[in-house]
Amino acid sequence: MSREEDVGKTLGTWLGKSKKIGEPPQPSEVTGNLARPEQVRGYGAGDDGLTQLNFKIPHGTKKRIKQLAVRDNITLLSMLDRMLELYEKEHGTLGRK
Repeated sequence: MSREEDVGKTLGTWLGKSKKIGEPPQPSEVTGNLARPEQVRGYGAGDDGLTQLNFKIPHGTKKRIKQLAVRDNITLLSMLDRMLELYEKEHGTLGRK
């Protein structure tokens, strides 16, 4: 037997044991967050547009931020915007161009 036949047999056995993926539930069968619309701020053509921001934070901090966003049903971007607004209320805003 060739190596390809051995791999084919092994894969065939492994794949034969897998279960087929079921159909997703109907919206009427799902309760909870799917019925609630997400509260998002619009970022359209009139705004500056979007850009990527990358930085590292402690795992615990990320977990807290994500949990708060889920609790309030908002995106992480909306959470960051709210955090920035609160910071500016406390420490003042920068001059706008």
